[in-house]
Amino acid sequence: MRTLRTLSCLAWLVLAVGTPACHLRSVEAPYAADAAPSAAQLLAAATPRISALQVSSAKVRVGRAPAGNLMFLAQKPGRFSGQVQIAGRELVSLAFHEQGYALRNVAADGLATGFYAGPPADCAIRQLIGVPFAASELIALVLGGAPLIAGPYEIVEQHWDRRTGHEVLRLRSTSAEQELRFAWVAGAWWVAGSTLWLRNGSAALTRVWTLRHEELRPVGTTVLPASTWVSRPNGRRDEKVSIRYRSQIPEPILDDASSPAESDDAGWEDEDTAASDEADTGAEPDPEASADGPTPEPTRPLAPAKIPPQFILDGAGLSPRGDLCRR
Repeated sequence: MRTLRTLSCLAWLVLAVGTPACHLRSVEAPYAADAAPSAAQLLAAATPRISALQVSSAKVRVGRAPAGNLMFLAQKPGRFSGQVQIAGRELVSLAFHEQGYALRNVAADGLATGFYAGPPADCAIRQLIGVPFAASELIALVLGGAPLIAGPYEIVEQHWDRRTGHEVLRLRSTSAEQELRFAWVAGAWWVAGSTLWLRNGSAALTRVWTLRHEELRPVGTTVLPASTWVSRPNGRRDEKVSIRYRSQIPEPILDDASSPAESDDAGWEDEDTAASDEADTGAEPDPEASADGPTPEPTRPLAPAKIPPQFILDGAGLSPRGDLCRR
């Protein structure tokens, strides 16, 4: 009976910790007592060190729903295209960029089947994963970084967590607090997790979300997690979105997205054209205009950046539903 009770207690302990037994031991800091990393170093490490990531295969689970197959492409600062499939069939797809978003809901619960599109808006992200991330925050997360609270903020705490093997940094602003966790991998600091709390009118803190990057390891020339999960309070229990990566390709080759779209120059004059036109008319130059120097040319309007086709979704086969965020 005592043996059974002992085994039961050990099983309960493993379930309660929810992590491998190595977390039961103390993890020494990777630096001397007087050589902790500066807060500036850690904050710099919160920014992803790659500009784009392609995931051609991953397992994703949202809450208690069955696990689906996820594939996505993400590019800083705010471009994303992803699809979730069940048994090889499209469930839902989402794409967004600086000019707008599009969402294909084929069979996901909680939203009418159809094609949704509109100008840039964050509500489509919330609809897909249930967590209030802005576009740039989601991109930072999937590229191996973490969202940061808006400044100004102060550093209120920094310490080494011997249980998890993380350097912990705590930030505080007038409206929020954030904990950032960093792991020492391959000779550098990398984001291992974060938690955000918002402060209400009574100064009490309410947790908004927690994220973890687990099993950080080198992938190509960078370091990426083998899995990522995000949880948020939902009633008496947390709702969790977890991703287990099977394939990660840092810095995939994309179509040119930085050069402006080609535009017609009709109606604009360069110096050679202007000089030629003046010579043809035979008119004398205006002495008052020449006294003050050449007349400045009008500023050309900037054409919108070209969006790579990988970040474009169409509504083929689905009924148009309008803008999800302005219904």
